[in-house]
Amino acid sequence: MKWKISIYLLIIILVIGIIYQPFVKKEARESITFFPLDNTFSFKKAETKLSFLNGTSSKYDVLWKVNSETSERVYLRQDIAMIFENGRLNNKMTEWKTSASKIDLEKDIISSIPGLWEAISFHQGEIHLSEEKYRSVQRMSNDFLYTAKLDQTFSGFKIAKDNDERKAKNELDEKTNKYLQQTLTQTTNFYQIDLNDYYVISLESLTDYNSNPLPGFSPSKSQEIIGKLWEGLYKNYFLGITTKNGQKVSPIGSSMPFILISKDKKYLFVLFQTSNGENIQLIQYIF
Repeated sequence: MKWKISIYLLIIILVIGIIYQPFVKKEARESITFFPLDNTFSFKKAETKLSFLNGTSSKYDVLWKVNSETSERVYLRQDIAMIFENGRLNNKMTEWKTSASKIDLEKDIISSIPGLWEAISFHQGEIHLSEEKYRSVQRMSNDFLYTAKLDQTFSGFKIAKDNDERKAKNELDEKTNKYLQQTLTQTTNFYQIDLNDYYVISLESLTDYNSNPLPGFSPSKSQEIIGKLWEGLYKNYFLGITTKNGQKVSPIGSSMPFILISKDKKYLFVLFQTSNGENIQLIQYIF
């Protein structure tokens, strides 16, 4: 009789474990935490790639791939990736792995309008040197692609090869820049921000600071700021945007964020608009 009771208890424990496990994983995954960088670790590969697959007179396919690999296996590997179409967030991907070095993400995107596609990814590894000593390794990557309807059929290119492609590129650049500058003007006016007091960086161009330091900062401090910035972006933009009335809304359709670093080096703002045009301001203090 005792062995029957033991079996029943074991089954109950297993069932409880299965039910509880998804909630543990969900809680663990909804955070990116910056730890001091460990220079003995690095990324062997950190790539974001956009490829034009095929086009018809009414639509086209874009293949979006993200691949990364650390120099050795780490406690937690994580990649987050976002793709913007004409300045608005179109899609996103993420993956987390424990005791891993590689992450491969892939998504096929279908659209029916000409677009400037800009994708950016943040690759991170969390390193546990001991129970109380955690470190990080991080890298960013990006890519872009132009898609336009030429000769009644959609096609894609990165570098314009003829007059038709150059014209399409200029039109898409102008359209995207006009929209993003409009969002920057509206948000800074709304929050009464004087741009002369800040260094302004678009999210897509943040990859320029993989190796180069942010204006006014040392390389190590720059990487700390970037790591904490992505920590905040993941929680307050990627997973969902909290509006002024406390509602959580999807970031899809929102504008590409601008990062404003104060010239006194005390804080930075992240500014963007939701899909319905609400102005949003996030702040990160620099210590």
